[in-house]
Amino acid sequence: MTAPRIGVIGGGQLARMLFGAALDLDLAISFLVRPGDEGILGRAADVTVDDLSLGSLERFASHVDVLTFEHELTPIDTLKALENQGVCLRPSAETMAIAANKLAQRELFQRLKLPIPRFVRLNADTVFDLPCIAKAITGGYDGRGVRWINEASDLGPLVESDTPWLLEELLEVDKEIAVLTVSTPDGDITTYPPVRTIQRDGICVEVQWPSGAGEELEGRAQAIATAIARESGYVGVLAVELFVVAGKLYVNEIAPRVHNSGHMTIEAASTSQFENHLRAVAGLPLGPTNFTTPAVMVNLLGELGSLEGYEPPPNTRLHRYGKEGRPERKVGHITATAATVAEASQLAHRARDRICIHE
Repeated sequence: MTAPRIGVIGGGQLARMLFGAALDLDLAISFLVRPGDEGILGRAADVTVDDLSLGSLERFASHVDVLTFEHELTPIDTLKALENQGVCLRPSAETMAIAANKLAQRELFQRLKLPIPRFVRLNADTVFDLPCIAKAITGGYDGRGVRWINEASDLGPLVESDTPWLLEELLEVDKEIAVLTVSTPDGDITTYPPVRTIQRDGICVEVQWPSGAGEELEGRAQAIATAIARESGYVGVLAVELFVVAGKLYVNEIAPRVHNSGHMTIEAASTSQFENHLRAVAGLPLGPTNFTTPAVMVNLLGELGSLEGYEPPPNTRLHRYGKEGRPERKVGHITATAATVAEASQLAHRARDRICIHE
């Protein structure tokens, strides 16, 4: 059977790394990117620059066999219209409708009776314990769409905005972990071992494996992630983010795509998340998801300094995203492997400091 041509909606760093995996698998792959997007432009041969309108996606879909996603920005009505025309979406429009909406996510978690922070949709009459966290129901990522609410007066601008918000209780989080699931069209689901994610101002700055969460918590996290992937009918890589609070797990949110928490699978796992996502979308057998060595990834934010004369320390690898630098923007990452997480973290930060990042 001939492998399908895969169309990817989106053209940032995730598309860039998917392209590398497609080359290794000898899969035909095309990209639809919005004007001004950076990352895949200049890297892949088959790139279409257009908007995310139905007409644009119809034209793009006519030249590929299956569509998948690098982001959650495509209007759900457009995705449903494509499916009604017979376009194969992996994940489906229904799944994307859940994953791109934080309120729908929490309703899914409640249906599965999963542990989650208390929450309520914000409106003019909402009463909720303060302080708390406000999250945009759609469109938020990398710290955008998140507000710390200390006083009731902080809610006024959110109530009056065009963006819908929810309020969530403020937890004393001991640790954050993430689990990547990979699901096939036939319903087979496997998971990568959980990783620890370290955040600053709502942005992931470091990822570590092993997670240090302990075998019991890790097993529960993988079971939770598997239940979410199964209930949502997911196909491909799905990231599930969780809080560890006093030895208990709380589901935070999900991301319907390859994810920042899985970048170090390129160097430190038997099969990278990017290869396994393409395998799942193309209907190919999945690769093993075990990690092979302790590893740490640090994100490069802001702006890269001069790389002239840069020599990476042993067992480190620099990934650049081809993006113009600006404050708090992810412009690359460094992965380091070592005998322990502590050693890998030291290596990764040493490599980062040599690049002279201006955040």
